[in-house]
Amino acid sequence: MKWFKKKKSRTLEPVEVLPRSNSLAPHGTPPVSSQLLAKLPGPLLERIFSFVCPHTQDETYESCEQSAVDVGDTCMLCDLRDLAHCAQVSRKWRVHASNVQYHSIRIDAVHYCPLEEILAERRKRRSRMNRNAEPEDTAQARLKLLCRTLGNDQGGFALNVQFLKTPYMTRETCKPDLARAVHVTPNLRYVDLPEGLFTDDPSCHALKAEIQARCPDLRKMCYMGGAEKSLEMLASGRIWTNLEVLELSRLNMDPTILRMVLGSLPQLHALKVSDMKAFDDDLFKYSDNLPPWPPLAELIFENTPNLTAEGLIAYLFRSDTQDSLKTLSLTTTGVHPSTLQRILSVAPALQHLSLIDTVSTSFPGNQNVQPLNSTSLKIFHYEITSATSANIYTSTTASYYDYLRSSLLSGGLPKLKELYVRDPDFADSLIDLALPPPPFGHSPSASQDRNPFHHNQTSRPLSSNNPFLSPSSPNSPSSLPSPRGLPSSLAVYSKGLEEMEWNFSRVQPPTLPGRRGSATTPRPVSSYGLENLRAWKDERGGVRKSVVVGNGWGGFLAVPVDGGGAGGRPSSSAGERGKKSGSSYDMFR
Repeated sequence: MKWFKKKKSRTLEPVEVLPRSNSLAPHGTPPVSSQLLAKLPGPLLERIFSFVCPHTQDETYESCEQSAVDVGDTCMLCDLRDLAHCAQVSRKWRVHASNVQYHSIRIDAVHYCPLEEILAERRKRRSRMNRNAEPEDTAQARLKLLCRTLGNDQGGFALNVQFLKTPYMTRETCKPDLARAVHVTPNLRYVDLPEGLFTDDPSCHALKAEIQARCPDLRKMCYMGGAEKSLEMLASGRIWTNLEVLELSRLNMDPTILRMVLGSLPQLHALKVSDMKAFDDDLFKYSDNLPPWPPLAELIFENTPNLTAEGLIAYLFRSDTQDSLKTLSLTTTGVHPSTLQRILSVAPALQHLSLIDTVSTSFPGNQNVQPLNSTSLKIFHYEITSATSANIYTSTTASYYDYLRSSLLSGGLPKLKELYVRDPDFADSLIDLALPPPPFGHSPSASQDRNPFHHNQTSRPLSSNNPFLSPSSPNSPSSLPSPRGLPSSLAVYSKGLEEMEWNFSRVQPPTLPGRRGSATTPRPVSSYGLENLRAWKDERGGVRKSVVVGNGWGGFLAVPVDGGGAGGRPSSSAGERGKKSGSSYDMFR
C-alpha cells in the first residue's frame, strides 16, 4: 500500500498546449469548411454522393451479373459502406444520402477487394461449437437485412427503391425474401427475378402475384415457353402498361394475340424474340382489325428462320418507325446478306446493325445487288460463316466479304466507326486502297503489281472470281461503283473460325491521292469482351493492342505495346492505399 500511495502522489509532467488550428474560428465555432458544406443544396449533395457510390446510379435493365461489367475497378460493397458513413454525419446528409443509397440497390456476394479474404476467414471461425460448419450465405443474409430495413421503414426509404438486383443463386433460392422486398417497394421499375417466374412455374406464383399487385410501374418483363396465358393478360391493359423492354422466347401462341399484346404497350421501345419459328412476316402486315406495331428503337431477333427482309421492310414502311429504329440484330434469321441493303434503304436512323448467319452457297453475284449504303450506320457486326453442308473445297464466305469490302471502298458507309467480321485477313485487304490509273504505255505486269485490287490466294483472302472488285467481270453488277477508298478511319475486329480471340486493327485511309493506306494490327490475347452489343462501345474490347511499323520494303512488323498496368483484379475505392490497377447503346438496359 505504501508503494501504491507513493505512485499515486507522483507529480504529473506538464503537458504542452498546442496552438489552435487556423481552420477553427475563435470562441469554439466550427471550421469554415463545415459551414460551407452545411449551405450546399440537396441536389448538389446527392450528386456528390453518387460519386462516392457509383453503382447506385445504375438504371439499366440488365441482371446483376451483366451490369457488374460496367462498374469499373471499384469494390461496390466498400463504396456502399462509405456512403452509409456519409449518412451518419448529420441529419441533412442522412436524408440525401439515403435518397442515393436506396435508388438502385445491388446485393453482391463478395467484396471485389483484398478485404474479402479477411472476411471469408472470419466467417469460417464464426461458429465456436462447430468449426467445420459451412459459412453463411452472405448474399442471402444481406437480402434478409434489406427486407427488415424496408419493412420497418419510417423515413420513406422503400419509396425510393426503383432498381433491385440480386445474384443468380440468391433470387433462385430466396423467393419468399424477394417477395417481402417487392411488397414494400411500390415504385420498383426493375428487379432480378427467378427463371421459373418467366415460365409460370408453380413455385413462383406467390412472387408473381406480389409483383403484379404491388409493382404497376415495372419496365421489363420476359415470357418463355409455358407463359402464354400470362402474356395474354397484357392485352387487357390492366397490368404493366409502362413496359419498355419485352423478351419473348419459345412461345407458341396465336399471332393475332401477340399483335394485340404489342399494340397495348405504348411505352415499348425494345423487343427481343428468340427461338420462335411461328414469328414470320405476317405479323408485320397492316390490318384494320389489329393495332399497328409500335415504333421501336431496338429489335433483336435470334433463331427466327421465317422472318425475312420483306417483313422488316413492311414494318419500316411508316415514317415513325423509320425515325425510331436505332438498333437491329439478326441472328440466324431468314434475312439473307444480299437483301440487307433493302433494309438499310428504309432505315435512315439505324446506328447499330448485327447480322450473324451461316451460308451454304456463294453470294448471288448474277443478281442486281446494290452495295451497302447508309449515312447513319456507326457499328456493324457482320459474322458470316460457312455451314456444315457447304462445299468444303470452295471458299463459300469469300464472296460475302468481297461484297462487304466493295461497299466499304465505294464509300457507302461514311459514318462507320467499328466493324466486326469473321474473316481474319479482312483488315489486311483494306490496306491497299484504290490508286490512280497507270500512265499510257505501261506494262501489263507492272499494272498488276500496282493494282491494289489484284490479289492472289497467297497475298489476300479474296476469291479468284470476285464479281465486286473486278468491274470487267461478266458477273459484275452494273450498279456497283468502282472502288474509291475508305472515307475515314475504321476500327476492324476480326476473328477466324478456329480462333477464340478477337484481333483489333485500325485501317487509315490514304492521306494523299495515290498513296497507300495504313493499318495497325495488334496481337490477340483475351477471348472475352466482344460477345454482345455492350462490348462494341469498348474500343479495347478485351484485346491487347500492338503497334505496326514499316519494315522498309512495303511490309509491316507488329510490335507489342506495353500494358502499362492494365488488367488485374478490381481494387477497393476505400481502405486500400496501394497502387490501383489501371484500367454502350446497350442492348436491353
